Formats: sequence, structure tokens, C-alpha cells
Amino acid sequence: MTEVSGRQLAQQVLDRVESDNAYANLALSELLRQYPQIDQRERAFCTELVYGVVRNLLKLDYILGRLLSRPLKSLKLPIKNILRIALYQLIYLPEIPERAVIHSAVEQVKKSKYTGLAGLVNGVLRNYLRNRGEIIFPDPRKDRLSYLSLEYSTPEWLIRRWVDQFGLDKAEQIVQAGNERAPLTIRINRCRAEISRVCNGLIDLGFQVESGVFLPEALVLKEAPLPIEDTTLFKEGQLIIQDESSMLVAHLVDPKPGETIIDLCAAPGGKSTHLAELMNDHGRVFSNDDHPHKIELIRKNAERLQLRSIHPCLGDARDFQLPDGGWADRVLVDAPCSGTGVLRRRVDAKYRKKPEDIRELAVLQRQILERAVQLVKPGGCLVYSTCALEWEEDEAQVEWLLHRYPEYQIEDYRQFLPERIQKFLDDPNQPWVKVLPNSRGGDGFFMCRFKRSE
Repeated sequence: MTEVSGRQLAQQVLDRVESDNAYANLALSELLRQYPQIDQRERAFCTELVYGVVRNLLKLDYILGRLLSRPLKSLKLPIKNILRIALYQLIYLPEIPERAVIHSAVEQVKKSKYTGLAGLVNGVLRNYLRNRGEIIFPDPRKDRLSYLSLEYSTPEWLIRRWVDQFGLDKAEQIVQAGNERAPLTIRINRCRAEISRVCNGLIDLGFQVESGVFLPEALVLKEAPLPIEDTTLFKEGQLIIQDESSMLVAHLVDPKPGETIIDLCAAPGGKSTHLAELMNDHGRVFSNDDHPHKIELIRKNAERLQLRSIHPCLGDARDFQLPDGGWADRVLVDAPCSGTGVLRRRVDAKYRKKPEDIRELAVLQRQILERAVQLVKPGGCLVYSTCALEWEEDEAQVEWLLHRYPEYQIEDYRQFLPERIQKFLDDPNQPWVKVLPNSRGGDGFFMCRFKRSE
């Protein structure tokens, strides 16, 4: 099989993302599978380049547009992506010698069918090195939105929404955190493992481990010498990958041993398995989703974690009913949402979103809630959560539910969650939780707990 470098493979992935509208993570995984002979170092380099370019695409294209004598869109796609990859290295990977970056890019063009454009690539990159200090960006004092949009490669319409909702300073925090590399956070399966033993085992393997910000079962892996999925600890079910903000949801549900719990939108099963662990795997957790392959993900996670209380269910959340009828003690609606709180984990999602998506999702969320309220027993609880930051998907749904279903009342989050989360909240004085994405904390998440009257 022909040898291929990390740079060449990254260019192929980026070509697919643009030409086929492919998702970056899926295109990357597919191509890496096609080249199993590539060593781990080159695979990691390819991943860095793909995610780095996509994460900073607006800024890279803005700069290239000021270095080229013709429109960027007029270039052949492989040439455009070779330039993006090289420019990303020159700006964000200073440990790589600049001459090596330019030489590699030029050689890559020479080996392609566009060899005649090697001079253009060489000229553009050298032009950047000569004139990088003279490229003019929007002045943050005069046009903060345009500056933030380019600096963090985020569409202006999204930033404007966040400025209107949270104010300029918090909006900048959200944009900055959303454009960073997402931390690798794991949850210890406390039914199967001791936190200290897992921590020591990871350190022995070469991982750099830090405690979570909110919860004792959370660990953040700063350095990963190998994929966590390849470790014996993972294969034996002692841990699962999950962001710490997401872990708060199960604690807000606060399940008790022996109860019946419904997780209406459960895939891939992170919250369902956490609920099972918190109730010592004693009770029933009905984990529903509407796609067979997602149900299989739930099943595999439950089997790996050796949790017997998980019952995967295939179906539409809007029509769900328990197999034996009746009510549940607690119902979780982790609703389909715009995902604007987790953009750092979905590097190309911010370019795909449209304002109408938020409106359409809000309708679906209410339809699911209309079913969920019927499944909670009198005296039981309902938890609604999203990984979205948008008012229509979060606070507006709370207001709607309280108005439409007066038998439900909010239960304040402080009864269930650690006090230290408060400095990461948009407004800690509200009875619900809105975690803002933060460089030193978890993803953006919204959650609210309701109690049904007796």
C-alpha cells in the first residue's frame, strides 16, 4: 500500500469535508481505517491538522484571501487545503520549523496532478512570512463582533445571539472556549472500580491525570500516550468517556436504588449508565432512542460497564410507554438540541447551524416534554436538559412547561449539585442550571428539575 503522510491524509479528509459536505470526524475516521499502516505519530498529526484547520477555518481563509491575487474559491480544492494546512502550522504550531512547513507543502503539490501550482503555494506562504504583521484584522475596540468572528472562526449570527443573551464578556468567553481543543474527560464506574486505583493505573500507563472540577468520579486526561479505548481499564468497564457538565445531569435526577427511571433520549448511553451506577445498578433504567444503531451503542456501553439495570428501548420518545405500562419514579429528557454548548467537541458544527434549526428543535423538544410529563408518577420528578445555550431551547421551555402543566414545580438545583459549580453558571441564583462553556471547566449545559405534585 502506498505510503501517505499525516499532511497528505489531512488534505484528503479536508477535501471530502468540502466537496462531499462530510462531517470532519467521520471523514477522518474513515480515511484512517483505510491506512492502518500509518504509525500513531502520523495519525495524531493528521488529526491535529484536520481539526485545527476546521476549527480555525474562517481566520485561515481570511488571511489567505489577503495573500492571494485571485479569489480563494477559484483555487483547486487540494491546493486550497494544502495552503490551509500549511498556514495553520505556521500560525498555531510554532514548534515546526517554518522552512519545513513550506517545503512539505510545495513537495505535496509537486506530487499531485497540480504540480504547476507549486510556485503559487511557495509564493503565498513566503508572502505570509514576510507580511504577516501587516495583515489587517477588524479592530476589537470598534467592531468586536467581526473581530471575535474571525479570531475564533465563529459565524457572527451566533455571536450576536450570545451577546444579546449573556452580554459581551460572557459571549467572548463562550466563543473562545468553543474554539479550543476539548478536554478528554472520563467518568469512573463506581460500581466496578475505585477512583484512586483507576487514577494510579492511568498514571502508570503514561497519562497525565487531573481531578475533575465538579465531581469526584470525573478525571481529566491532559496527556494521552495511547487512545483511552485501547487500555485494559476501558475494556474492563472501569471508566467511560463523558464530559463533566454532562455528568451533572444524573446527579440532578438523583436516582435511588430500586426505582424505575426513564431516559427518553438516551444514546449513546452516558447518562443512562451514570444513572444506573448512582442507584448501585439496582432498579430499572429504560434507555430509549429512535435509531437501531444508537440502541446498539447503549447496549454495548451497558455491557462493557457490566450494568444489568439498563433496558435499551427502540422507539420515538414522543410515543414512549413502559413495557408494563404505568409511571416511572423519575424521567430524564436530555433533548435533541442545537448543541451550541458543545461546539469544541464538534469542530464543524458551527458552520452547519442555521437560525431556523433552533426554532425547529424547540418544537420537537416540547413534543417530547408533552409525553414525558405523562410518564412521571405523582410525587416523582422530571429533569429536562440540553447541551444548548439558546433561550428558546432552555429557559423558554421551562416557562412553557410550568404554564402548561401547573402540577409541576421547579426543585432548586442546590439540593442536588455541589456548590462549586456556581462560579461556572450564567446566573447561580436561578433554580435551574446553565453551565457556560469554560476553558477551566466543562461544556455548556442546561438542566432543570421539576417535581410532580402528589
